[in-house]
Amino acid sequence: MRAIVAAISSLALFGLVACGSDEAADMPAVEGERLDLALSDIDNAGFSKDDVEIVGGGTFGVVDESNWQVCLQDPAAGEPIGSSPRLTVDRTCGDLDHGSPEPDSVTNNDDQGGDADDSASSTFTMPALVGLNLQDAQDTLQALGSYLLTQTDATGMERFQVLDSNWKVCYQDPQPGAPVPLETLVELGAVKLDERCP
Repeated sequence: MRAIVAAISSLALFGLVACGSDEAADMPAVEGERLDLALSDIDNAGFSKDDVEIVGGGTFGVVDESNWQVCLQDPAAGEPIGSSPRLTVDRTCGDLDHGSPEPDSVTNNDDQGGDADDSASSTFTMPALVGLNLQDAQDTLQALGSYLLTQTDATGMERFQVLDSNWKVCYQDPQPGAPVPLETLVELGAVKLDERCP
């Protein structure tokens, strides 16, 4: 009986030592993926997705992981995950997104005709967003390069739009058709999908 107990103890100890000697998981390639899929890939690679550090996510952080895209990852794909991996997220990732805006939608204002510098102002034509789902309206603006946005509860009750896809746009500023510099703060007033615009 003692021999059986000793054998079981030895096997258990060997199992613990073997588990402790596993090499670190390799980081999968997740740049450009939706955040929920990236976290699943990391979890499947053998590193708990609960220990992943998320950088970005706006004012209220990441509420719905499927609404965010991974723009940068650390460590790089194929490298061992030594400590908590870091994912930098945004609604869209510019060059990793579905392509550049249409040439007539975004223009570079270089009045001098000389060398363009990085501080040159760019503009876009403001689209009509009233009636759109708030998430779709944000995606439309970001596809045009406009990332400065404030969202307002159109009822005046000052509610936060925690899940943007549950809201619709009632008013916008600037108005549709206006040429708008990219550094302009766009305001969208919204109500919940089942509410009427005031």
